[in-house]
Amino acid sequence: MHKMTFSIVTVVMLVAGAGMAAHATMLKKVTVKGELLDMACYSTMQMKGRAHGKTCGKKCLASGMPAGILIKGKAWTLLTNPGPLAAYVGKTIQVKGKMDPADDTIFPMKIWWKMGGMWMAVKLQDQLHR
Repeated sequence: MHKMTFSIVTVVMLVAGAGMAAHATMLKKVTVKGELLDMACYSTMQMKGRAHGKTCGKKCLASGMPAGILIKGKAWTLLTNPGPLAAYVGKTIQVKGKMDPADDTIFPMKIWWKMGGMWMAVKLQDQLHR
């Protein structure tokens, strides 16, 4: 009985591990440009743009609501602390990171916002960006 239980647990762990390894290989390195979103308002009311960004969007990201990026009509959630991005909601940003199409997320390594014709770096502040 113990051998059978051990065998079943071992098989389950191997299958789960293979699935996680396959999922990790699905991540692709990208550099994308789009509009910085407040995902709470965008996902519920399709709110976007600079006017929204200056008011509600800025407050939402500053309070910890998730940030996202709108790329060719599709919203992707950014897996980082949204606080440092609050001032840029509704503006064009560029994100370099790893994209996961399985759950529509991007883990950003670097983010820039466009000021005039120049790209300015955003200092990310979370456990992985110190």
